[in-house]
Amino acid sequence: MQIKPIPEVDAPALLQALLGSGETNKCEFKRVSGKMVSKALETICAFANTEGGVLALGVADLKEATGLARLFGVEENAEAVDEFQRKLITELEPKLDKVDLMRLDCRLHSGVAADRPGHILLVRVPQSQRVHSLRHGGTFARLGCGNTQLNAEEVVQLSYRRGVRSAASEPVPVALDRLRTDAW
Repeated sequence: MQIKPIPEVDAPALLQALLGSGETNKCEFKRVSGKMVSKALETICAFANTEGGVLALGVADLKEATGLARLFGVEENAEAVDEFQRKLITELEPKLDKVDLMRLDCRLHSGVAADRPGHILLVRVPQSQRVHSLRHGGTFARLGCGNTQLNAEEVVQLSYRRGVRSAASEPVPVALDRLRTDAW
């Protein structure tokens, strides 16, 4: 998975739009901390299983800071970003067909590298036609501004809605006495 730069022409407007918004069913922000990797993977799984969305890494949530003070950048914990990229390929079952990683260059205003050039990472996830789960952690869907773990019945229902499973193609147990008819 290759990180693509966002053209500079779009960068200021995009950055302003990101900093002015909070989390929604299609947008989430994460600082790059140690716990970020598992939570970010949950969000990627949830976006794929619902309507898709964008995860902005290196940006604090509105509850934590506002405006430019939200920009911590991925430089805050580059090792966690590397781990996230590795696990994005290995931890989702089935693998996601398409995820775009885009680098947005900016001036950091918070954290370890305050008032220095840095960047945030935008992870764009389209809605998938399949049902995705984390290899070691469940199946998630996006609900409002957060993720929710699906129980077994909800996973089956989602599989039927997506056409991953079909009652016409699955074996169904039938009592033998039902097969004793004159039609045979």
